[in-house]
Amino acid sequence: MTTSPFGGSGAADPFSDLLNRFFGTSPLTSPPAGRRVPIGRLLTDSARELLARASGRAQQDGSADLDTEHVLWACTQVEPVRGLLAQAGADPDALARTVAEALPGESGTPSAEPGLTPAAKRVLIAAHARSRAAGVSGTGPEHVLAALLDGRDSGARRLLDRHGTAADRLRSEA
Repeated sequence: MTTSPFGGSGAADPFSDLLNRFFGTSPLTSPPAGRRVPIGRLLTDSARELLARASGRAQQDGSADLDTEHVLWACTQVEPVRGLLAQAGADPDALARTVAEALPGESGTPSAEPGLTPAAKRVLIAAHARSRAAGVSGTGPEHVLAALLDGRDSGARRLLDRHGTAADRLRSEA
């Protein structure tokens, strides 16, 4: 079983705090009654690992924002999405190199905790909607990958298309 890099379940963690701030549910602002669910708890451990890697890459590159390209890069690094990419005709290592070259690193100097771009936020919301539609309780990395494919104008989708990834095949696997 994979453990979260931010501590055990039920404990507040920096990643949940980041997501809560961007989804408008922080300890300083109360969400609407009946809707108090920390977004970090909706993710599986492997999805948290995926997003932690994406966030780490954004920090490493000196980017102020975590974008869809960072999430796609992380998809090339963790299972099961790495295997899903390979099944759909992409070489995960070659895709990782292409994504790394396209990442919008600003300074190359490690930065503070990055924020989420609107596109990355839409991907996480769409991933959660996919997991709910599938009747599963947690949003996994396969749902995140499928949500990346839905973003027709995202940088991540353009990179997937450029690598000849069979989007329809990936959608059916994810």
